[in-house]
Amino acid sequence: MRIISSDEIDACLEDRAVLETLRKAYRSNTVTPATSSLDIERVGSSSGHFSFQPAWTDFAAQGDISRGYIGCSLALTLPEQKNLTSNLYVLFSGSGGHPIALLDGMRLGVWRSAGLHALAASYLSREDTSRLLVIGEDPRLPRVLSTYASVRNFTSILLAGTSEETRKRIAGLPALGNVQLGVTDEIHAAQEGADMICIAGPQSETGTHHALTYLDPPSGCHVDVLDPSAPLPTDLLEEARLFSSDLSSPPNPELEFAADLYELAQGSKAGRRYYGQRTLFLPGPRTGLADHALSAHIFLRS
Repeated sequence: MRIISSDEIDACLEDRAVLETLRKAYRSNTVTPATSSLDIERVGSSSGHFSFQPAWTDFAAQGDISRGYIGCSLALTLPEQKNLTSNLYVLFSGSGGHPIALLDGMRLGVWRSAGLHALAASYLSREDTSRLLVIGEDPRLPRVLSTYASVRNFTSILLAGTSEETRKRIAGLPALGNVQLGVTDEIHAAQEGADMICIAGPQSETGTHHALTYLDPPSGCHVDVLDPSAPLPTDLLEEARLFSSDLSSPPNPELEFAADLYELAQGSKAGRRYYGQRTLFLPGPRTGLADHALSAHIFLRS
């Protein structure tokens, strides 16, 4: 069995290949059961959580077992770790059932998140999208922006509430070499010129979300939400056309979603219906399909 580190994962992957691997995965026959989670009682009233997301090739639909994989993401969160999550991915041979790879699940998750959000942007943002506004801080941002750039030709990116360290990492990305990067505190004004807005997370200085009640993107803007807990305006959620990654487990059952990535990738439902429509992508909790597809891709190239 191979043990595949974060550095080896980085060496095996590039943005466009990740995007197309995920696109094919959402068109494939893959079994993705619901996530299972168990509580782990600790000292006092605190508890940890152990969750796993399995996925495997649909061997019955395929008609043979000579090719394919079985995999599972294992995630452990303990209160002593200040709710930081440890994550591994185990990949098994679909024909023999023996373990073939153990991957760094944290790094896999960064590439998977970036790929899913860029895949959504490829269907939901306008093809002439060139100006991006990023609100908040997230350690995944450099990878996400690099993958965005594989589907849209950005000319300018404005960053609001992003840490200096993250800004330096973004500035050094080869994919953004010809992009004008800027920093702004005038988010209300900056959104008026944005073709796409990324809601990353809490701002770095305070650790709290920007007051997004003023968020009113221009017509035709695509809003991509990395942090599902971000307090989005009710008016925006009611007016925009909403999408998620997997509607078998929606991020918010009270919202009315138009489609998920399965339906977009397979062409059974439309994404953006007209040029001036505002679209919004809110990721769901189930990532088994994407992790399974990328793990197999990495294994074959490691």
